[in-house]
Amino acid sequence: MNEKAWAIAGFLAIAAFMPVAHAQQPMPVTVVVAKRGDVTQRVSVVGTLAAREEIEVHPSVPDKEIRQILVEAGQRVTRGQALAVFDMTDAQLALDKNTVNALRAKAAVAVERSRLDVALITEREARQKLERSQTLRAKGISSEQVLDESRNAVDRAVAETELAKQSLRLAEADEQLIARERKEIELTVERSTLRAPAAGIVLTRNARIGAMTSNSAGPLFLIAGDGEIEFVADVTETDFVRLSEGMRAEIMLPGRDRPVTGALRLSAAQIDPKTRSGKIHVALDESEGLIPGVFAKGVIDTSTRTNVLVPGTAVRSTGGSHSVYVVRDDIVERRDVRTGARQDDLIEIVSGVADGEMIVLKAGGFLKDGERVAPVVASTGDIAPSRTAAFLDIEETAGR
Repeated sequence: MNEKAWAIAGFLAIAAFMPVAHAQQPMPVTVVVAKRGDVTQRVSVVGTLAAREEIEVHPSVPDKEIRQILVEAGQRVTRGQALAVFDMTDAQLALDKNTVNALRAKAAVAVERSRLDVALITEREARQKLERSQTLRAKGISSEQVLDESRNAVDRAVAETELAKQSLRLAEADEQLIARERKEIELTVERSTLRAPAAGIVLTRNARIGAMTSNSAGPLFLIAGDGEIEFVADVTETDFVRLSEGMRAEIMLPGRDRPVTGALRLSAAQIDPKTRSGKIHVALDESEGLIPGVFAKGVIDTSTRTNVLVPGTAVRSTGGSHSVYVVRDDIVERRDVRTGARQDDLIEIVSGVADGEMIVLKAGGFLKDGERVAPVVASTGDIAPSRTAAFLDIEETAGR
């Protein structure tokens, strides 16, 4: 046999053994174990922070010049704390005049009370004299003229007493009127200092020194009652109907590494017919450092269920269908699955994969159904049974 024949024979021999060698070397693939876990369905929301209760502080006295401003926006205030001081020159002058009038009224009452005392004494003496005259006249000692004079004296004394009583009543009425006027003036003086109706945080300060107060103008201050800040958002009607009071929420804020937790406290009574959305209010567990008006995003937990979870890379999607590669006895099986909620690297498997089955971590087109492989369990790819998957997509993809 010549050299050319030997070369051809050797090549054919090597080629004959190549499939056998390849079959003895199955391709290694990384796998993970599908595990059951909690699937929390969530609704994503976008909104802003707002004061739970906005308190408008208006002046109680109109047409007064603002003399002092004692607080600024962002400052925490207590109930009754002074916010601003108005000009009270006129009120103070009226108070001084009232003080003088009150002293005069008090003196007038004293004079009229003294006159009444004198009138009562005079009346009593006149009655005693009349009784003596009547006794003497009955005995024939006194004349009828003396008796008439005694009667007239009693009538005059009674009239003087009644006049003194009326004068005293008028003096006392004047004193009471002046006292009521004083209360009104003191109230005006008190209202010249604008005070916080409730504790909270000053949101805005519209008061300006030198400006005149007006009942028709806007509030001088806006206060967040008790400093409580909440999250407010408009939710589409599709998501709105899934929400109910008490559902837990997580709100992400700019500049914060962790979310602020809270609970849905209030939902709108109806859907806005123009925007097809409803407003929700989330009470936050903490308000310290929160600023109304800040843009925020969040999620609200609507329900929790348990299902099989796999990494998103394990699911292959083609033409609207989804599949995974299950490894059993080192043999790859392509299996159609029905997926559910998803977020980040996790996908819920509604049907098609059982708990504990081995799944190829990265589903690629290089695998073939029925192919033998060498499974390598991922060191950190297993899904822990207690892991909770938080999914933003709340609609299950039925029949995928």
